[in-house]
Amino acid sequence: MLKKTLICIALLSLAGCASSPDDAAKALAKSRASLINNKAPYDKVGEYQIMKAQAREKTVEITILYGGGGKIPPSQAVKNAAVNYCNSEELIPLFNEGVNYKIMIMDMRGRTMAEQPVYDQYCQGLMK
Repeated sequence: MLKKTLICIALLSLAGCASSPDDAAKALAKSRASLINNKAPYDKVGEYQIMKAQAREKTVEITILYGGGGKIPPSQAVKNAAVNYCNSEELIPLFNEGVNYKIMIMDMRGRTMAEQPVYDQYCQGLMK
């Protein structure tokens, strides 16, 4: 937990050096995507496996591969992941800085099965 906190502080400090809030969010998204990619591919959770992340402007796009046959359908899995992201103490400061996520679940042929954008207002809407 300390390591994650230090990384988050370093990222926020780096973002503070950027010239505008959008630049800061873009730098944070790029850094976050790199951190995720350094560990990819992740271990499978059921039939799901995080394969990669990439930054597009202020958005971190997470690509998850679905192997099929799981008990939780992709449409529900993407919503569950979004709720977990919104409740993550590690990610809340990033949302506050303007970083967004887009979770995409793909089948084995690379077709999108489900996707969910996750951003500050979306998370606030879940809390109501």
